[in-house]
Amino acid sequence: YTPPQEAVVIGEGEFRYQLVPGWATENAAKYKLGHCHAIKQDSRGRILLLHSSKEQCVIALSPEGKVLDAWGDFTNSAHGLAVVAEKDREVLFITDNSGNGKIFKTTLDGEILMTVSCPMESKLYANPNEFKPSKTLHLPNGEFLVFDGYGKDYIHRFSADGKWRSAFGGDLGKGEARLKHWGPHGGALDLRDPGNPVIILALSDQEKMKRFKLDGTWIETINFPGGNPRDIIFHRGHLFVNHLGDNWPADRNAAGYLSVLDYDLKVVANLGGAPARYDRAGKLARMGHSSHLFHHPHDLGADREGNLYVAQFSSNGTWPLKFVPLPRQSQSQRKADQ
Repeated sequence: YTPPQEAVVIGEGEFRYQLVPGWATENAAKYKLGHCHAIKQDSRGRILLLHSSKEQCVIALSPEGKVLDAWGDFTNSAHGLAVVAEKDREVLFITDNSGNGKIFKTTLDGEILMTVSCPMESKLYANPNEFKPSKTLHLPNGEFLVFDGYGKDYIHRFSADGKWRSAFGGDLGKGEARLKHWGPHGGALDLRDPGNPVIILALSDQEKMKRFKLDGTWIETINFPGGNPRDIIFHRGHLFVNHLGDNWPADRNAAGYLSVLDYDLKVVANLGGAPARYDRAGKLARMGHSSHLFHHPHDLGADREGNLYVAQFSSNGTWPLKFVPLPRQSQSQRKADQ
């Protein structure tokens, strides 16, 4: 896989983006990338790239693609990244998804403030090596959720100071309240109703997304045939979802693509994928990539200007792809493109 060298345009309707060819690749000689797992912007305006390096798992870049800093020698397999605002500062939560994985709370410069390990007090684990967390989500009061997405598929709730409180998912509960392996890889918190937060789970290899109440009560399951939803961000009044591939894991060379969903989890645009098609009953037809622009998009982030950044897994150590938003197409322009 080699990323395109031309300014490719992807998307449809009001969600059209143009690739910035070669973004950040000037750093390739000095910084060798492993699997790129997460990408977010911090309050300093830096683009933070998390990748599977045991020496420097965090690389901080300018929006123009220049490396500003690199640090992080405390993980075996850095996987999840959350940028969290506290009262007087901003911190990072870095999730290590190796066996006996950890969650590290750090400053923006890499000082470790707290480490959370396997919650043996939950009595859900025979030994700590079964715990392989993939991501954290954060509540306004400082509490946070940990997805054991590579371990036993539980969703754990912790207090702000890292004390285990409760769990759901995995083999707990019945029916749709359970989470099969490989299940809760990524997700987001819908806080539009502050009194009733909703957890939205990206269930990757299940080709599904699920919604839960904070106490683990199942709300609904939405199927995304041909999708592999790895994570979710809220952006432009919608949910942006990155699909690792459209036939994963059967086809590990599947290209992958991005979807834009409304708050009912209906696909309104695909980026790098064919337009979504629903039948009269509202059933989504199988989706797929329309070009090999992407190769295993594992996470995506957005900056203050609305640009998108896509970090890719198992893609020959390629640097993230940056896209700038384009003006909405008129109906005549859309017909001309078709």
